[in-house]
Parts: sequence; C-alpha cells; structure tokens
Amino acid sequence: MTDHEALRAWAYLSAVAEPPCRELAALVAAAGAVEAAQRVRRGAVSPALAERTAARRELDTATTDLEMLDRRGGRLVTPDDEEWPRLAFASFAGADLRARPTGIAPLALWVIGPQRLDEIHHRAAAIVGTRAATAYGQHVAGELAAGLAEHDVGIISGGAIVL
Repeated sequence: MTDHEALRAWAYLSAVAEPPCRELAALVAAAGAVEAAQRVRRGAVSPALAERTAARRELDTATTDLEMLDRRGGRLVTPDDEEWPRLAFASFAGADLRARPTGIAPLALWVIGPQRLDEIHHRAAAIVGTRAATAYGQHVAGELAAGLAEHDVGIISGGAIVL
C-alpha cells in the first residue's frame, strides 16, 4: 500500500456516504481505510452500510478531488496524519451513541490553508451553509469568514454552497 493509495481511499470514503455514518466509521476502524474502501466498492459490506453507500458506491472521484484540492493549496487530513486534531475529537470517544447518534468524529477533513489543524483547532469557528443560499446569505457568510480568517481563526465548513 502506498501513501497515495491510502489517501485516495480516505477521499473516497469521506464522500461515499452522507456523514456521520457510524457503520462506515466502524468498518474503517476494523479494516483500515484501504480495505474498507475496497469492500465498499465491491458492495461486500453489511446491509446497513450497503444502504448508506448505495447512491455513491460506484462514483469514485477521489483522484480528481485530491488534484483539485492540491491546486487550491489544500490537503486531506486523516486520522493517520500527525496534525489530526485528536484532542478536538476526543470527546466523541465517550459519546452515548444511543442518545446522540451523530456523535462521531469525521473520517477526514478537507483543508485549505497552511496552518496545521492540531495547532489551530482551539481557535476555530464553524460556519454552516445551506444548499439554497440567498445572495445576501452568501455575502454575509463570506464577510464573516473573511473577518475571522483575518484574525487567524480557522474556518470550519461542511462544504455547503455558502462557503
């Protein structure tokens, strides 16, 4: 296995199911990213995970996505990386998943910018967008993100249209 193969697997896995996906996270924890990606592609997964990945299982844009991210000065950060913000996600380990089923850490983080995540996670803000943003909403979110970034605040986004 090469580092590139592992990175492609993480990129594929981060897009194949709508997050958070406990079943996919459990498979990755048990089998590793490369093997988990291979199993998902083949459909050799539990019925619950097969249902969660059915719409995107055969859509693998990992290479293109990673190339585009690189052109924008970004990188994919995974739990395998030294800069993975372990402390920021430590609270998920003790989450009661029955009471809070979405309480799991993300599989990977798509990052643009030079700062290491493990150095800035304590000064970060999430800006949540929408799939149907108004022009005003896009403007306000952009101004807010720019102002925070000017003050060295890391911006976290789920990737919705606004940002």
